[in-house]
Amino acid sequence: MQKLKVLWAGHLPLEIAFWRYAIFYGVMLNVVATAVALFLVVLDAPIAIAIVVHLLPVPYSVLTMVGVWRSADHYPGPPNTALLAKAAVVAWSALWVAF
Repeated sequence: MQKLKVLWAGHLPLEIAFWRYAIFYGVMLNVVATAVALFLVVLDAPIAIAIVVHLLPVPYSVLTMVGVWRSADHYPGPPNTALLAKAAVVAWSALWVAF
């Protein structure tokens, strides 16, 4: 839980916030949620339950978007890298919600 607080505050290096938390952990969480949601559809569970399960990772996506955004604001490297990280994390999160 402490690491998520550090992520939220933007105190992680941009590379770690983006690649580890937003991309790696985000993919794992979203793949599991999507697979469970599809499994529920196959089992003829109410579609509303499948949608809720599919959307369960949204709070984590918001957490990582904010964390990456704040980490990018502190990034000492090229400004374009920080800007690309911000755009990419928003697009990546939106992709998983739509998927």
